[in-house]
Amino acid sequence: MSRTTIYCVFLFGSVVAAADAPGDGKTAPKLPVAVVWTIDLAAAASVSPAIDGERVYVALRTGELTAYAASDRRELWHANKTVTLPLAVGGGLVFVAGGDAIEALHGTDGKSAWIVPRAKIAAPLVAADGWLVAVTDADVIAIRASDGEVVWRHPAGGVILAPAIDGPRLYIGANDGRVMAIELSSGEVAWEHYVPEGVTALAAHGGLVYVGAGDKDFYCLSARNGKESWPKRIGSIVTGRIAADDQRVYFSARDNMVYALDHANGNQRWVQPLRRRPIAGVVALGHVIFVPTGAAELTMLYDKDGRPSGSVALPGQMLPGLAPDLLETTDGLQIAVVTGGLSNQWQLTLIASAGELPMAPFAAMDPFPGVPYLTDPIPEPIEKTLGSLIAGDPVLVPATSIEWPFLLTDPPLEPLTALPGLQLRPLSPTLPARRERPGPAG
Repeated sequence: MSRTTIYCVFLFGSVVAAADAPGDGKTAPKLPVAVVWTIDLAAAASVSPAIDGERVYVALRTGELTAYAASDRRELWHANKTVTLPLAVGGGLVFVAGGDAIEALHGTDGKSAWIVPRAKIAAPLVAADGWLVAVTDADVIAIRASDGEVVWRHPAGGVILAPAIDGPRLYIGANDGRVMAIELSSGEVAWEHYVPEGVTALAAHGGLVYVGAGDKDFYCLSARNGKESWPKRIGSIVTGRIAADDQRVYFSARDNMVYALDHANGNQRWVQPLRRRPIAGVVALGHVIFVPTGAAELTMLYDKDGRPSGSVALPGQMLPGLAPDLLETTDGLQIAVVTGGLSNQWQLTLIASAGELPMAPFAAMDPFPGVPYLTDPIPEPIEKTLGSLIAGDPVLVPATSIEWPFLLTDPPLEPLTALPGLQLRPLSPTLPARRERPGPAG
């Protein structure tokens, strides 16, 4: 007899999916999402986790870098690496900045692919379109991601924010307020622009460059020539990631607000207050705006009007400097997040689209007392299953063992609990509700 394994999927998060707006060309991520797995970490994470669709990477303050399988949280490889800035992934490689070098490791086994020495990195690495962009204290470096060849360098001091890539250009923002557009292919400067009191946030999308400035204004620049399209007074410092689409630009500020502005003129479309301070800006996927905060849940908003669109509970609080990594794949959404707190208990959690969750056998789950499950029967001899109900010759015994007078008695009645090939469950202890029949009229 073939053995059948019963699987079940459990959801731990609830998200209301927003319907696609007609004609906007955006596709909502596969929702709802749920926690796939959580593992305990031996120490605090040194930087944010990273995901590439198949693996989740996390670096610890103890100088360890580990890759886990996204499907079942198996540890794939482990390397002694001191990681000081957020990881970047792309093309089957994971890029590590630590010490005075940049190293690319193969995602499958953690073996070194190439190293760029004498590069003390000052800003998060950015991997996109076959490029790896790194910023040091003195310059910005464009590296061919496949083999580690440095294609060009350009002086760029005072940059601590991750550069932005949009189309053929790279954009960087400095502490002195300088915004620079550089041709990716050659390293030539296309234009420069200054904003007051330094750049606090930076993004580029669809021919526009968005800049949060230290004067508490938000600026939109033309990607073609760097001229201001519009400024918007926010009244608070904009920090973290900026998200944009073809209609709006989204960001968070230190006043615990998430803003959505019209990309054409800067008019405010909506503003949504948060209960906790955002820790890493916002990420837009489809019609959902993901907002990490210093709480034990990941907040989501509807991009059209800012209404809450659900949340996912986490095993602990998210912390500044440990932003979640979000990735939309063909199989659905993946989110890797590190949580922890004052108790010094740290966890790595993978969240994914619930419709694509891996199935788990019942044997691997905790029992649920009092709840019967239908499972495959265990093959047993029929006489063991039915016992005395089987018709057959009685057992022969010596006549001397029979007591006289011989009395014929009825056999004891026992409840029928099993039949070959049938599965029986206990009846519900709760009686069904009785319907009252209507009485005669009048």
